[in-house]
Amino acid sequence: MTVKCTRYGTWRVRADREEESPVQPLQVNARSHDGRTVVKLRGELDIANAEDLRQKLTTARQELGEQVVLDLADLEFMDSHGLSVIIHCYKAATAAGGGLTLAAPRPIVRRTLEVTGLTLRMNVTDSLDQALAEPAGAGPA
Repeated sequence: MTVKCTRYGTWRVRADREEESPVQPLQVNARSHDGRTVVKLRGELDIANAEDLRQKLTTARQELGEQVVLDLADLEFMDSHGLSVIIHCYKAATAAGGGLTLAAPRPIVRRTLEVTGLTLRMNVTDSLDQALAEPAGAGPA
């Protein structure tokens, strides 16, 4: 048996078969909802995919609008590179007259946002429904 270690976990190679890593790659889905850009993130946001997300958020804002809601309900992990992408999106959206709301972060992601002080500057809601029910551009509570 051969063991190959990478940034994303350990695969055990037996004969010609590999077991899949338990780490979920980041999935990004953007859609328009009542004049807002809703972007759902699923998986883990880290150095390996932060730049790709930054580009996807820029494209989504350009195509769908500057009032952005990031649905974080299925985001399992976020490192400092992910925080950087969120800050970049916030600055770009607000500079263009829009805003950014972070919806339904899991406790581990919410804690990261709180420790870094982002919950004091950005609107964070407990659910996507709550984010969509608030007036566009609502600030932190």
